[in-house]
Amino acid sequence: MVLVVPSSQKIKPSEKVPHKIYQVPYKPGFHEDAMIRLEFEGHKLQLFFKMGEVLRVMCEAALNNTEVLEDLKGFDLIIYDSLASCGVLIGEHLSIPRVELLPAPPNVPFSFRHMIPMPVSYVPQLLTGFTDKMNFLERVMNLGAYLGIKFFIQFAHDRPMDALKVKYKIKPQQSYYEAAADVELVIITADFAIEYSQPLLPGMKS
Repeated sequence: MVLVVPSSQKIKPSEKVPHKIYQVPYKPGFHEDAMIRLEFEGHKLQLFFKMGEVLRVMCEAALNNTEVLEDLKGFDLIIYDSLASCGVLIGEHLSIPRVELLPAPPNVPFSFRHMIPMPVSYVPQLLTGFTDKMNFLERVMNLGAYLGIKFFIQFAHDRPMDALKVKYKIKPQQSYYEAAADVELVIITADFAIEYSQPLLPGMKS
């Protein structure tokens, strides 16, 4: 077992779990200083675009690190967080099965790629402020938010990842969206006792 982390992440090395650190052009604390500041200042749209850019740069740094890739070739499984887009590309590049950890309820944008059923008539989307008690107009607005967020994720996040797949010849015939969906298991860590009820497909555990 080995934990692969970017150099921008503040982490205390463990004697029990070996670490592989790959260099990225961001200093430690960058996420706290730059990303969270945008969140606090209310620049959500700018934050989403910035996140897409940062993820692309970090994934490219990982794909350029031949030492890390060589060390990972012998592994049987890759376990990664939903925000760690590099896990999809590295797993597909090395033909290693993947398990994704979704540390959020299944109605967040990252769940779209897994085709989780999304009954928008009673499952409110993020940032809408709605509850499961929506009138007809609110349901229409909730549907618009669902489609808008899905399109935005594909534009701001998936397209740059598609470009990396083509650049590094990582099965370019398959889109990043399709590659991310081709996962062995999705583990959802949200507490379903306090989330909105919605169906889940096989291959997903909570």
